[in-house]
Amino acid sequence: MTVPIVGMILFPLCLLLWTHPFRILQVLMLAGILPAAAALVLGGLGVQPTMVPAMAFMSYVALQWAMGVRYPGDRAVMALCFPFLLVVTWALLGSIVMPRLFMNEVMVWPQKGDSVGGRVLLAPSFGNISQDIYLIVNASFLVIAARFLTRSDVHIDRLYRTFLLGGWCVVVICLWQLAHRLAGVPYPDTFFYSNPGWSVLKTQTAGPMPRINASFSEPAACATFLSEVLFSSVWIVLNGYRTMQAKWLIPASALALACTTSTTGFITVAAGLCLLPLAALASGANRLLGNIMRLLMGGAVVLGFGVLVVVTLAPQVVPAVQFVYESTADKKQSQSYQDRSQVDRDSLALVAQTYGLGVGWGSNRASSLLPGILSNTGLVGGFGLMIFNMTLLRAAVRARRAVPPGPERMVIEGVLPALIGGLIAACLSSPTLEYLDFYLLIALLVAAVARIGLLQTMAATLRRTALVAQMSVATPPQPATQHPAPHQIMQETQ
Repeated sequence: MTVPIVGMILFPLCLLLWTHPFRILQVLMLAGILPAAAALVLGGLGVQPTMVPAMAFMSYVALQWAMGVRYPGDRAVMALCFPFLLVVTWALLGSIVMPRLFMNEVMVWPQKGDSVGGRVLLAPSFGNISQDIYLIVNASFLVIAARFLTRSDVHIDRLYRTFLLGGWCVVVICLWQLAHRLAGVPYPDTFFYSNPGWSVLKTQTAGPMPRINASFSEPAACATFLSEVLFSSVWIVLNGYRTMQAKWLIPASALALACTTSTTGFITVAAGLCLLPLAALASGANRLLGNIMRLLMGGAVVLGFGVLVVVTLAPQVVPAVQFVYESTADKKQSQSYQDRSQVDRDSLALVAQTYGLGVGWGSNRASSLLPGILSNTGLVGGFGLMIFNMTLLRAAVRARRAVPPGPERMVIEGVLPALIGGLIAACLSSPTLEYLDFYLLIALLVAAVARIGLLQTMAATLRRTALVAQMSVATPPQPATQHPAPHQIMQETQ
């Protein structure tokens, strides 16, 4: 057992901040930019850096829960997460039942740790156990973090700004690695790539240009994270939030994404540009269309000026850019694309071979997200996740329209595009979504929706109270009816 440099930083830091759970969540958000590092190495396995703050956070909240502490948005969070929890339950049961039900009847692509270079007959394996552990930790963390973030004294917009700060850090690391590859500037490989369980692709090139993976295991993973940052910062700026780091993060993250030369990143950005006008129309704000046109025109001017400067000062870059464009356009002809496509086709075929039930969570490793989910959890898991996504999306849109600009609304408008960008990229090149910082973004979105619901409930209660008080003041008390005394009745009778 060894403790790399990242672990030497995270373990004492989380111990020091254990009684400050919100600070630990900020540490986790920043640790999410180091997925290829390890906080602890056990044999040939490395513990992801995000796992350390996640365990510290959940232990503190669990202790509070045992002492009777509850959070105001518990019911709202559980209602929003209920479809997701059903899918998790189905996946855990399927990981036990399906490998035994269809044992030796279908061929699957095993997990990385169980890989033998090709497909194998389905059977219970360590992949089922390891992926179940990841799923339990991720689901538990999502629910616990979302419930905690509904506390009234928590400033959830600060956690979103930490996400943007992480984007700036990745941009700096990308430029640092580019300087290392081009000019030999010292670069701490042992710090960023200390996880022995990852195959780090840090020496790839696209013709004469180096492919940048920053602190991630491969350029596609780096492009996925930068797509989240780019989607989020663009939408925040378009909606008029004066967040300077988001404004300047747009060109910076776009430049860093271009340095990865990742087809996944380029296709994701293209999809985002197509979705941008539709999102503006769906939001119902006509001014967004004007902001989009101004942003596109400004981006075109900056891009044109940048191309002119680069062509003038460094003409040798032009052949490299042309090579990258041709390799991206001819991606379907590459052997890697053919191999990944074959893995996805084999994974989708498992759905029909198992009568729509799947082979069990962790039994098959696909090349992209949708084939991975369908092959492992079947149609039930895919349909359940679709319900969860649509439910959360509708709730977020309703909550955004119900309140004026503020912390909760900024979080919704910043986190929702980031999640969409991450999902688009994962559908292209990622078999699973197992990063805790991604689940923290989901928890942040769920908490923002729940907090807006609580604010609306409180406002409605105050209005009812004020209305009752106003009615009681406007209606004067009626005098009591006076009955004549007995002697008066006798006098009137006489």
